[in-house]
Parts: sequence; structure tokens; C-alpha cells
Amino acid sequence: MEQVRFHLSIPCRDLDQTQRWYVAGLGCIAGRRSEQALILDLGGHQLVAQQVSAGRAEAPQPGIYPRHFGLVFATAQPWQALLERARLQGLRFGLEPRCRFAAGPLEHHTFFLIDPSDNWLEFKHYLDPEAALGLRECAQVGDAEFR
Repeated sequence: MEQVRFHLSIPCRDLDQTQRWYVAGLGCIAGRRSEQALILDLGGHQLVAQQVSAGRAEAPQPGIYPRHFGLVFATAQPWQALLERARLQGLRFGLEPRCRFAAGPLEHHTFFLIDPSDNWLEFKHYLDPEAALGLRECAQVGDAEFR
């Protein structure tokens, strides 16, 4: 099957600061750049940071909902490595690492970071890989305490 990549465009207030955060902080690979936008490789997916003026920037959301994005790791090791990297780089955590839905079929480990433009990113790995897109019989999606 052909490899399909996800594309996401996000607002950013400062392209230089955004590039430093994603490349030096997260370990993304920088791609093309113009005066208005920067392409980043986030786990093999195309993330495009779009420069917005101060008057067009959205107010920061107060928590993880309604909008965030990130990566789902197949195993714990790369998730743990990214967590350690984020700590070493002094990246801002929106939510510290935690186990969600413990002892159930949807159990996963997660943490949230907030980039310099107040975009929320989630990084997680499920104990059961089927939980990422399957297990439709489970009705839990998200955390009520954060809504």
C-alpha cells in the first residue's frame, strides 16, 4: 500500500521561534520555508506553520480541548525518549505524563506540550495497539475532567 502522510497547517506567531522549538526541541526536520510559512516533518507527516499577525492570532485555549494534535507511538520506548528530550529541552508541558484509562482496554500513557504559539500537542502510546483506531465497543473518548 502507498504510504500516506497526514498534512496539518497550524498558526504560529514567530517562524524563527517555532522552527527552534520544533527542530531543536522536538527533533523535527525542517523543510521548505518562506517568509509566511515553514514545513516541518513531524513523525513522517507534513506540519506547516503559518505565520499569523498579532491581530489574527487566536486567543490561547485554556486546556487540551477542543483542539490538539500529536503522535501515537507504537511502543513505549520512542514515547519515553521524546518525553526525556522534552524535559531536557525545557519544553512547556500542558499536562505532565500520566496514564489514562488505567487497567482497561484503552489504557495509554500520554503527555501534552504547548508550543510557542500556544498550540497543544499530545504524544501517547497505547498498551493495546488496537485501541488507537479500533475497540469501537468502548465508549470512552477523552477525559471528562478536562472538558
